[in-house]
Amino acid sequence: MPPVEPADAETQAVFNMPTEPPFRFNTTPISFESQQPLPSPPETPEVVPIGPPIKIAPIEQQQPWEDWGAYQIPLNGCSTCGECRCEPCTATTRAGRFLWLIQHAVCCTDPCYEPAWRPLEDSAFFVNSARPQGTMRFRWDAGFGLSTPDRAEFFWAKPGRGPSPTGVYVPDVDYMTLYQYTETGGKKFSATFEYKYMEVDPEGAPHGAGFGDMTIGTKTLLFDNGLFQVAFLMKTHMPAGRVSRGLGTGHVSLEPIVVVGIHVAAESYLQIEVGEWIPIAADPTYGGSILHMATSFNHTLAYPAPSSPLIGTLELDTWSFQAGAYTNSLGQATSASGAMYAQTSAGIRWFICKDYDVGASLATGVTNQHWADFLFRTDFRVRF
Repeated sequence: MPPVEPADAETQAVFNMPTEPPFRFNTTPISFESQQPLPSPPETPEVVPIGPPIKIAPIEQQQPWEDWGAYQIPLNGCSTCGECRCEPCTATTRAGRFLWLIQHAVCCTDPCYEPAWRPLEDSAFFVNSARPQGTMRFRWDAGFGLSTPDRAEFFWAKPGRGPSPTGVYVPDVDYMTLYQYTETGGKKFSATFEYKYMEVDPEGAPHGAGFGDMTIGTKTLLFDNGLFQVAFLMKTHMPAGRVSRGLGTGHVSLEPIVVVGIHVAAESYLQIEVGEWIPIAADPTYGGSILHMATSFNHTLAYPAPSSPLIGTLELDTWSFQAGAYTNSLGQATSASGAMYAQTSAGIRWFICKDYDVGASLATGVTNQHWADFLFRTDFRVRF
């Protein structure tokens, strides 16, 4: 073995390998007292400017907003995108601000608004929607206790041309109808087509079943903004069902309709329509025009799943007879002019990812004279 050199008192030897010389390092403790203290920084460091001073403008106060649910606009006339195109609102009353809001919504549409179909706008069962949308709908109606079915030749034709009663008149009718409705078009215009298969079971008249009358129509969106929508519908009802069995009216009818949709709140919507049913080449005595008005209040109840709202509806429908006649219990033609039918309904509709929806509604008559005592309606719709 080679001799080992003696180690100093302040060093320590470390042997990595037996054949290599030892590595020594100093183990003397370090004293910080002998170190020079670091200089302290100056109290006010010198700042060298690199350009002209910058002036910061004061923050302006946020403009007041008029809250109308999903549609919010500032009262200074500027849009939410910062574009000012309208005169500011100078009204001091709520009625004045409301009228200015209508004028602003019609003439100065918010450029940030993006038209799109929304479930809340198309939830009613007895009221048309304003926005055109590619849709295929399957609807099933079951009505019980419909009285005076020949009134104004709206449901079926007068006795002799329509179902001939075994007695003096037909007291009431139970019926079931399956509809198939198709709508296709663009963002502002669409065309509609609907046909139906009916089964009627009148009291005191023969049973009937088969295809009923067909309906074609157009829909034009006139106004569209975040507050409301206005559309015009034109429907043409064409005779295709067997008249003697109560499956059709036996004449052409025109029906111009104005539809209005209003955003009441973020999760509430109002659908309104006013239409005039005009028979063409109907019986001079029995046929008559009818003014139809309908309103639906739609409200989102819950979200069982994301993008799948559950919406409830409350609806009111009225039919005002302006002319025509019906067969009374004595078998005589009685004037129908001046009478009004009214019904209310409550329904619920579930939208599945905005592409599909299913729903059901129950309607009942309010006035003494009405269409069906009870009407059950179910819908299944597919959008494309």
